Amino acid sequence: MSFLYDVAVPEMALTDLTYQCPIELQSGVRVIVEVQSHLHAGFVLGLSKKDLTDIKIKNIEGIIDDCRAIDSDLWDMSLYAGRVCLCGAGAALKVILPRPVIMGDKLFSAPAEPIHDPKNFREKDFFNPIDSERKNFYLDELTSDKRTLMLLPGKEAAKEFFESLPEDLKAQAVLWPSVGGKKLWLTWLMTRDRKFRIVIGSAGAVFAPLMPEKIIIEDEANPAYVIPPVLNISARSLAGRRAAFLGAEFVAGGRIPSLKTFIRSKPEQKVSPDKSDIIIADIFHSKTRNEEAHGVKGSIPLTLSLIKHTYRELAKGNSVMWIMDRLGEASEVFCDNCGEALTCPKCKNIMRVENDGKILKCRVCGSVSDLPERCPHCGGKFFTGNRPGLEALERIARKYYDKVHLYADKYFQPKKASLILSTQRGLRLCEKIKPSLVAWLDLNLELWRPGYDTRREVFSLLWESYWRGRGSDSGRKVIIQTRRSGLKLARFLYGGWEKFFPNELATRREYNLPPFSHMIELETEDNALRERLLDAFFEAGVFVMDPGDEAQPLYINTDALEPVEKVLSSFASKRKLIRASVV
Repeated sequence: MSFLYDVAVPEMALTDLTYQCPIELQSGVRVIVEVQSHLHAGFVLGLSKKDLTDIKIKNIEGIIDDCRAIDSDLWDMSLYAGRVCLCGAGAALKVILPRPVIMGDKLFSAPAEPIHDPKNFREKDFFNPIDSERKNFYLDELTSDKRTLMLLPGKEAAKEFFESLPEDLKAQAVLWPSVGGKKLWLTWLMTRDRKFRIVIGSAGAVFAPLMPEKIIIEDEANPAYVIPPVLNISARSLAGRRAAFLGAEFVAGGRIPSLKTFIRSKPEQKVSPDKSDIIIADIFHSKTRNEEAHGVKGSIPLTLSLIKHTYRELAKGNSVMWIMDRLGEASEVFCDNCGEALTCPKCKNIMRVENDGKILKCRVCGSVSDLPERCPHCGGKFFTGNRPGLEALERIARKYYDKVHLYADKYFQPKKASLILSTQRGLRLCEKIKPSLVAWLDLNLELWRPGYDTRREVFSLLWESYWRGRGSDSGRKVIIQTRRSGLKLARFLYGGWEKFFPNELATRREYNLPPFSHMIELETEDNALRERLLDAFFEAGVFVMDPGDEAQPLYINTDALEPVEKVLSSFASKRKLIRASVV
């Protein structure tokens, strides 16, 4: 008698291949199987439920482990991630586990069994915009004797927090490697053998084999936790699943909660902004100078309120930050003769002009090229930029102020008592320069981005610009220049997320958007495959929103993942060419 087993092969990112074996096997055991005439290590998923009558089934060639190879919580998380991310357990295991494990290397100690009861799972939150107060709270949480996994948004934040630990805690902790290789493998093995009580790291640390009794996640709503390119799921979701499985304590914190946390636990907003510190300027109805840059069509609005407050803060010796989410000299460049925009030779998307009009850079794939001498469409010699960016803003700002700096890369060294121009990513400088004024030059540039989650993301950025890097006794003004459509969102900043979230959730409930449904993004560079996907979903009765632009994803808004998963399973041979993101 033989048993039929479904097997996932992580190295090939394959799931649900079926093999037979005369021995009863536990799920999670690694076996050796043949795929395309080559032997690979695979993970037994369980007994197969497929109807494979009259089909020749290959044998399992060998058994690597006597029992499940990894901790039961990691195994559960792998199956969960493969299911909700529509990528299958094979692809999920390839992301979650170190390469030696998926290649079949022998593990010389059995995985630990959980001692937690899932009924003991409990949630705790601490949402406070003052960074120092949150840090003290986390340090208190780490002093318990519990095995603790702590996640922070980004490797720099994780390293900085680890280095600031008191020596007694640092001796019990490890900083989880942000890349693979030998260091990750050795850290993985030592963590599995309980050499550390505390693991601190960025999103990838959620895969540490610690079997934690407590999981802490700082800034839980931060998009930096999303794990690309296969899973495209937030480490916060995986951490929550893991804590619930183990019956561990789950601690979420940050300046602002996620919508899911707001719905689940209704956290308290500790403090609200001082209304006198928030200045909202309607660009059309305030006294505004629409500054233009030479050779670039369009203008940049500077209200007199912004100009005066910036002068005042610089005169005091403070730093000021202006935010405009448009890089380069101009967002696009077009031929004066035929009017055609210059596009990327690789992906055909519009390119922006940088470096004082000397180079072109694709806004999507990042390809760089010189500005051509002649238009590739008509041979014209003259070009004009459209929609001025930060480089153009720098020249404009220098007409008003002496010390102006453009934040261009991570090696930027901020100087005090200066005006710093940046996109939204410049907010990360707030801890270093502690600006007394942050100004959004045109909030509508943020709101024009496509996506159902744009309003929530923009509000989070506004909240961050007010609080990030501030102490409990320091002040900061925020100036928001906006057009009519952005006024309502800007005014929510007065009351904070406690006022904004109920309004946002009411809108999402009305249109059945996440978190009340799933939003799925499907991307593929194969246009023929894209058309086949559209046909398959139409036949399955699944409504797909097609923007009509091949460079944009397909969107599916659904209450259930199963119909989508069923359609994608019919594209097994092409699955690697399809990228699915599920919210």
